[in-house]
Amino acid sequence: MRELFGPLGCLLNDDAVIDLQVLRTTGPLETFFDTPRSLLPLAWAVDGVSTVRWRTTATFTILPGARVRPLALSAGGACISFNRTLRRISFASLPIAVAGLHGRGRFVLFGGPHAFENGRFGLLTSHDNARYLQNIVRWLLDDSPPDLVAQPAAHHSDGTFFFSNRLDVIRNDDDSGSQHTINYVERLLRRTGVLKALARPDWMP
Repeated sequence: MRELFGPLGCLLNDDAVIDLQVLRTTGPLETFFDTPRSLLPLAWAVDGVSTVRWRTTATFTILPGARVRPLALSAGGACISFNRTLRRISFASLPIAVAGLHGRGRFVLFGGPHAFENGRFGLLTSHDNARYLQNIVRWLLDDSPPDLVAQPAAHHSDGTFFFSNRLDVIRNDDDSGSQHTINYVERLLRRTGVLKALARPDWMP
């Protein structure tokens, strides 16, 4: 799907956003993370919304010059983005949903479906998810000039983090330990079953 989104001005990354603090006490299929209003940059999407809850989801890369803006950002910090293929970890707030324009139309893309699903793992009734979805659908159907002006949002990463045995975040500005961090996180995700859940399907190259 990464290549399919390219003509829209964004790419779906081969990663997963996981809150390591929540993972301590929650099964891999039930892990979640929350985005407060400050991490929902588009003003029309946050009317009546204070918090949206997500399951593990992928992030997006927005291409230069594209008419695409972040609709929601991950929390950053201990809420990491883990790319299993590249063995890369990011601690920054990254786009997990985007809104954009294509020709005369509008589109919204999400890195995963659970925030707006019902059922055992669905989160539609959690926090302000339903209201957030209503705001998005209203924007998609609106005939007035589209508004993609983003409000200032916080970004949480400007260095390397390490984790104690209790998964408390320890700040360390020495990048020489980045491989240690990756190895530690991979062991954690393997022990909790997350790596198995993120395994690439057999049909993929």
